Amino acid sequence: MKDLIKKEWTDVKRDRKLLLGSILLPLILLPLIGVILFAAIVSQPPVVDIINENYDNIKYVKELCSYIQGNGGIVYINSTQPADVEVVFPSCFYENISDINRTAIVYISYVISSRSSALQLVENGLYNILYNTSIQRIKYLENMSHTEVSPSIIRDPLEVTLLYKLPTGEQASYQQSQFSQLARIVAIILFPAATPVIFFVSDSIMGEKERKTLESLLASPISSRAFIFSKLIISIILGLISSIGDLIGLVAFSLFAPYIIGESITFSATFAILVIIVYLAMILLTASMSIIVLLLLGGSSRNVQIINFIITSFGMIASFSSLFLNFGDLSYPLSLILGIPYVQLVASIMFYVFGLIEESIFSISITLLASIFLLLLASRFLDSERLLLK
Repeated sequence: MKDLIKKEWTDVKRDRKLLLGSILLPLILLPLIGVILFAAIVSQPPVVDIINENYDNIKYVKELCSYIQGNGGIVYINSTQPADVEVVFPSCFYENISDINRTAIVYISYVISSRSSALQLVENGLYNILYNTSIQRIKYLENMSHTEVSPSIIRDPLEVTLLYKLPTGEQASYQQSQFSQLARIVAIILFPAATPVIFFVSDSIMGEKERKTLESLLASPISSRAFIFSKLIISIILGLISSIGDLIGLVAFSLFAPYIIGESITFSATFAILVIIVYLAMILLTASMSIIVLLLLGGSSRNVQIINFIITSFGMIASFSSLFLNFGDLSYPLSLILGIPYVQLVASIMFYVFGLIEESIFSISITLLASIFLLLLASRFLDSERLLLK
């Protein structure tokens, strides 16, 4: 088996594209996402066109304009330039808003598929105008009735404080909430970054077949277990290299977080270790599933495509499950999704963030045991004729 591992590693070193891809792709993936999002925010700010139909409205037009520009937007006034949102102050606006017994109307035209942040800026700016106007009207009523009242309390009788808690019921912080979003991002990109393992495992066996060396290897005194495990060990080594690249990319992505979401995101060394363990468990599961399906179907190029489709489908289900499922509160029958390969690994990451450490360890352990079982099964029932002929 030692000689087989040396042989596999020699083949890998000859394929420099594979090595560079395993290192560079995960290394640049997360920073690239951050750069693209940051560039999109900086290079394409929201654009608003304000149409003013009466000069008397200028006070409120300037107030809205100042708010939008102060929050990174671009404002045109009475322009024909293309804009994400068009705001119309009609000629009767000033007359209505200055009368305590009238309601002023503003018309907003939102271009479908435009940046939603532009509409949000306009709505927030108009809310400021609404708030200031209501305060002025309350003060006017106070002076008329000669009664001491607090305009702000009348205007805002309710105050809401947002708190966070874990599924365990323990109180959580805002930073933990942001950390959970980072964990979801990791879960989404985790599987696609490991898909080269599918191609490596299948291609390493098919490559032996194409080079006419598979038959001699299977006919040699080496055991089927040594043959399979040699392929597996090289896959794990490549996975380890790729996981280091993922961690570096994760750190680089976190540096862009203040520019993307306005908040810094930090993660602990324990979380970094967990990501490496989950990554290696996923490599092991991917390799074991690739080998067992390849042995069952046979070693044809068409079967390799089927293997890729099956395993990729499981991986995509697991990746997107992190967006739509609350792993801290899964009940039957939705909890059956944990039986799908890779979903347990996504769940282990989310369990850790929620403080469910035992559940996180259990999910990883189940995946490791299932992977080892598949590998032992493949080595026991290796059918060389099926692998050679189909």
